[in-house]
Amino acid sequence: MRFFFIPIFILQIQTPVSEVTKSTGKKWQTVIKILAAYLVAAWTFLQFVDWVLIRYNISPYWVDILLWMFVGVIPSLIIYLYHKERINNGILKLREKIIIPLNILLIGVIIFFVFGNSDLGSTTKEVTFTNKSGEVERQTITKEEFRIGIPIFNFQQKNKDTLHSWLGNTINKVLKIDLQQNKTLMPSWYYVNNTIEKINTSRVFDKYYVDGEYEVSNGIYTIIPVLRNSKNGNEITRKTFSGSDFFSLIDEISIFIKNNLGIVKETQNTYIDLEIRDITTSSMEALKYWSNNSYEQATKVDDKFALAYLDNAIRRNKYSHGELEEKYQIDKAYENKAKLPTQIQFEILMYKNIIYNRWQDAKELVKYQLEIEPNNATYNYLLDLIYSETKNIEGYYKHASERFNKVKNETNARSYFQALILKREFKKAIDLIKVYEVMAPNTEEVQLIKAYAYLMSGDIKKAKETYKKVNLLWPKESIHKEEVKKYIAYKEKNDALNFNIEALDGFYRSTGSEQQIEYFKKANNYMVHYKNQLMYVTLPYNNMLLSLNGGWLGGSKHIFEKDSTNNIYRVQVQQFNQNNLNTFYYYKENKDISKAYKMLKEKKYDSLSSTFKNLVEKYPKHWFIKQAAQHIEYVKSTDKKALENQYKAIVGSYANRKFWIEDNRLYYKRDNLTKVEILPISKTRYISLTKFDTNYEFEFLPNNKIASFALVYNIEKEAWDSLKNNTNYLLKN
Repeated sequence: MRFFFIPIFILQIQTPVSEVTKSTGKKWQTVIKILAAYLVAAWTFLQFVDWVLIRYNISPYWVDILLWMFVGVIPSLIIYLYHKERINNGILKLREKIIIPLNILLIGVIIFFVFGNSDLGSTTKEVTFTNKSGEVERQTITKEEFRIGIPIFNFQQKNKDTLHSWLGNTINKVLKIDLQQNKTLMPSWYYVNNTIEKINTSRVFDKYYVDGEYEVSNGIYTIIPVLRNSKNGNEITRKTFSGSDFFSLIDEISIFIKNNLGIVKETQNTYIDLEIRDITTSSMEALKYWSNNSYEQATKVDDKFALAYLDNAIRRNKYSHGELEEKYQIDKAYENKAKLPTQIQFEILMYKNIIYNRWQDAKELVKYQLEIEPNNATYNYLLDLIYSETKNIEGYYKHASERFNKVKNETNARSYFQALILKREFKKAIDLIKVYEVMAPNTEEVQLIKAYAYLMSGDIKKAKETYKKVNLLWPKESIHKEEVKKYIAYKEKNDALNFNIEALDGFYRSTGSEQQIEYFKKANNYMVHYKNQLMYVTLPYNNMLLSLNGGWLGGSKHIFEKDSTNNIYRVQVQQFNQNNLNTFYYYKENKDISKAYKMLKEKKYDSLSSTFKNLVEKYPKHWFIKQAAQHIEYVKSTDKKALENQYKAIVGSYANRKFWIEDNRLYYKRDNLTKVEILPISKTRYISLTKFDTNYEFEFLPNNKIASFALVYNIEKEAWDSLKNNTNYLLKN
């Protein structure tokens, strides 16, 4: 109000005080009345504009821009209304010539910086794709920037009932699957019970979250979804749904959620809304197995359960359980995909390409699907997976940064953080964490990720300080913390790097599966990459590699072991999670070993005898190569007809264990285990190229009975342990 002082003072000289006071009071009353009318009119106009934008799918940012303009211009408006008689006559004083243009300029600058990168056009876009019939189709979808994030947390059981407790973390899963059909939404599911954790998970990126309650009584399901404000957890609305058909209730609840998120009917009707029983299963028993990750049990109950086959294939592929099993599961998913939403059908096809090593096809299909669903966690993970397989750090980083800049949610933030670590952009990574630290300063995971970033950057002092804070605020015992302490203590005394990654040339193959690890140096990073998983940066020290998970107390230590010739022949991987420690061994697999095993799978026995004899001499610690050589010699010395009869004698079922012949090859499978081909090394003993550490033995008993049991290789003892207990020693049916 300083700029009103001089004219009021002049008026006081020329006019009696009482008249000046009355005149000033009337002026301000007029200003306030007009300003109030202006605000009401502006608010009404904004409501109308908001309706128009929603009705015609135009960017909602225009409402925000107009609001900034209407509010921002108020200082200039007040000046004008108070001095309108003079200003209307074209008489402007210096202060008005400065303040009014400056006010308008300031509004323009703020709007430019706040909304300069925002999409101000349509909220939808049209994409084209080729359907399974080879025809080009067009589909209008909501742009990623305008989709509504909606975390769905597990539902609490009102009356404790162990028989139905599994539903608590199933309702949120199936709701997520049902809601993701609508491309206006970005649903996600979490298993979180605590309200504070729910708020911390959702408040940064999302306006709402869903949780709720349920109970089952006399075959009647009662589910109460609650829509909440993500900033404080306050309830916005709730509704009770009851009935004997669980799947129909889920369909009704998803409609209730969409209606209360402000999605108009016209937009909802843009997308196909399939029933959840068509997407998943109509069997509650199969659904229970699927929710508990018992996928094979789920498909036994419902052999058309495509999602269970897909999830099983994904899990098998991620941990390289066995190519035969991966192909079987993905082929079954593909066979039963007809009723699924288009995006899940494409997901099945993407994984089929990956499992069949059609990487280029997979990459093209993933990129196409990301046009339609740019924030689909599965598609983004698959593209990151492809970049990891090809060691493309630049592609990984570009993809992650573009995702995060378009949509800032937790998943994208985590991916972007890892990409910054890969690119060694440590300052940006730390600055990113500081943003979350401001919003959630007393969160253990945020502090752990911050400490991890300092550790990876080499700032040992700050890493030590942050880990000290974590230990003070959230004290708990864990192997992770002990390993970090050892690393920090080592780095404080030894600044020089004592590690030669070139000596690790080649892959390292698991003895219990087909999983491979590769170690390499890229962009000054010491990298570890498990086949079919993402690549990670490690911390080298004292002839070891330490790999840590940023936000939770887990990781792995890679210890390299040498043979009598001082060459590295295997790596001992110690995986730790809290206080659980598991040790796995991976043996070096150079090109000569890979080539020989490829020929062995193709049954090229004639040229393999000398090859494997040389490998046995070259790699004396690779005990499984000796067994492969035994197999070659046994097959070459056994008559073909005799070998066929040997197979036929043992095929059949042994309780839940099955052996059969397919295309002149002998296969084995046990419930929930991987399908493998088995190869004879004697009349009664067989090996597998999928699981080196397991042999399969048959015992011929009196009265034409045959028993089957397994032997497992004990790496510490360097001997085979025979398993002849009740669950392993099985008679042929």
